Amino acid sequence: MTTAEMIQNFKMHYDIVNLEGPGYEDEEVLVFLNQAQIIEVMKEVSLRRWTNITRLIENEILSTLKPVIWSEFDYHTQVTASEDYIAYISSRSKILRSTFKPTVREEWVGNIFITKEQAPRYTNNTNNRVILIVPRVYEDISESGTYTTISILHDANTTFSGTDDFELEYIRKPILLSSDPVVDCEINEIMHERIVTTAVDLAKKVFNPQEAGNSQQVDQLMVNPKQ
Repeated sequence: MTTAEMIQNFKMHYDIVNLEGPGYEDEEVLVFLNQAQIIEVMKEVSLRRWTNITRLIENEILSTLKPVIWSEFDYHTQVTASEDYIAYISSRSKILRSTFKPTVREEWVGNIFITKEQAPRYTNNTNNRVILIVPRVYEDISESGTYTTISILHDANTTFSGTDDFELEYIRKPILLSSDPVVDCEINEIMHERIVTTAVDLAKKVFNPQEAGNSQQVDQLMVNPKQ
């Protein structure tokens, strides 16, 4: 479905459910459609159902970087995706191990994803000598708070080269719909009707307070899309 078709479908559905309400200009419709596509993508992310959003999956080979701000942490590194990151799918590290399960050369291993709250369990210090056969990774926020980074924890026996040593598969933010005739919705076709329906729901809430009371699910997704 093209952007023009999505706008047309929005207006048709909105007119059916809101006969006495005001209409919306195309630019206003685009605002609702862009909000709706993020909501619908995050629904799929929360279910870890990648099939319907395959066009947003990115797979990159990145180079690890020792964070200066966290120089007091041993055996910690990080990467940043080149696209607007939304959600983690999987990752691999190219590592060299010196002892206890040593490697002959640098090898690719699958990482174990953890939450940031679990990270202290895997940090190396005087009271906690960890052995991590494979690294642990978690999502973190940059120092400026403007983008997401992937933090990587490993043990004293593991070495990263710092060059093309991390493979990250993730969901990126979809391109915003616009009046530009060349820019159409890039999310899989199967999601388009759901996006239009959610956009209509958002528009109904703006005009009719009673509809707002009946749309708690959309409210929750707008505040916390991963719930």
